[in-house]
Amino acid sequence: MKGLTIHVALLALASAAALQIWTRDAEQDKTASAEVSVWSAPPESVEGVVLETKSRKVVIEPKKDAVGRYYVLRVEKDASDPASDGDEPPKHPEPPKGPLKQEKLAFVGVKSADETVAKLAKLSAVRALGKLDPARAADFGLDKPEGTLKIKISGKEHLLTIGANTPGASERYAKYGASGEVFAISGEIMQSLQFADSRLMEREFHAYEPEEVTRIRVTKGGKSRELVRVAGKQDAWADAASPTKPDESFGNWNTKLARVRITDYVEKPAVAPGPENQSVRLEYFNGSKSLGFLELYKLPGGTEGNEYLAKSEQTRWYAKVLGSAAEQADQDSANLFK
Repeated sequence: MKGLTIHVALLALASAAALQIWTRDAEQDKTASAEVSVWSAPPESVEGVVLETKSRKVVIEPKKDAVGRYYVLRVEKDASDPASDGDEPPKHPEPPKGPLKQEKLAFVGVKSADETVAKLAKLSAVRALGKLDPARAADFGLDKPEGTLKIKISGKEHLLTIGANTPGASERYAKYGASGEVFAISGEIMQSLQFADSRLMEREFHAYEPEEVTRIRVTKGGKSRELVRVAGKQDAWADAASPTKPDESFGNWNTKLARVRITDYVEKPAVAPGPENQSVRLEYFNGSKSLGFLELYKLPGGTEGNEYLAKSEQTRWYAKVLGSAAEQADQDSANLFK
C-alpha cells in the first residue's frame, strides 16, 4: 500500500507538471501567433502612400467621387528590372544589367488597392523585435535597406525602413522611424505595393455582380433600345417590348463584350474620344436604380490598327482594352439594332 501511495503521488506530480508545461507552451504559442499593432487608424484617414526601392517608386493617392473611394497609382520603375516582367516577381531576381530605362505608369486602383490601404492604415506585424543593437543591423538587412515606405495618416507621416526578408521569406523586416523598433511585417503587403502595376491595377469595369443587373439600355449612333433579363433564365435577355422572348443576338453579343479586358489606363488621352468615336454605350440598372455604365470607343490610326478605349463608373479614366476582343464587340454591335 505504501508503494502504491508513492506511485500515485508521483503520478499526480507528473500530471501537474505536464499540465503546467502544456499551459505555458499554449500561452507562448498564443503570444507568438498574436499580431502586434504598429499603428492603427481608419482607412479613410490615409492621405498618401509612397514606396521607394532601388529600382522603383510607387505612389498611391486616395480619391473620392460620387461613386465612392478609389486610388490613383503612379509607378516609376526600371524597365530592365527582371521583376517587372509578368504578374509574379521571380523569387530571386537578378540585378539588371546595362543602362537602366525608366518607365512611368499611371492607373486607377479600386478593390485591391482599397484592401491594401486598409491594411496599411491598421498596420500589424507578425513579430515585434524591439530596438536592435546597431551592430546587428546587417542581420536584418537594415545596414543597407532595400527602401522606405511612407504613409501619411491624418497629416502625420509614418516612416518604415525596409530591410531583408525573414528566413522563411514570408515577412519583411522593417524599422519604424518614430520609435526605432523593428518589426516583421507581412510580405504580402510589400509584394502588393512593390508590384502595384500588376496587383493593384483595377481590372474590372464594375464593382457589382452581373446577377444584380435586371435591365440594360444600349445606345449606338443615336439609336437606343432596352433589354430585360428573362424570368427564370439567368443569362437570357429580351427586348423590353417582349420580355418573355429571348434575344439570342444580344445574348451572344453580350458574351463577346464580357471578353473585353482592361490592359492599361490613359490618364490624359492626346485627343479625348468624342461622340464620333463611341462604338456603343451601355447603362445598367437594377429595377429603376442605376448601377453604372460602360462606353467603348474606337480610335483609328494606331500603330497596329484601331485602338480601343473603354470607360465605366469603376475605371474613372479611359482604359486601354484588349484589341481583338474589343474589335469583335465593336463590329457586331451594329447587329443590335437590325
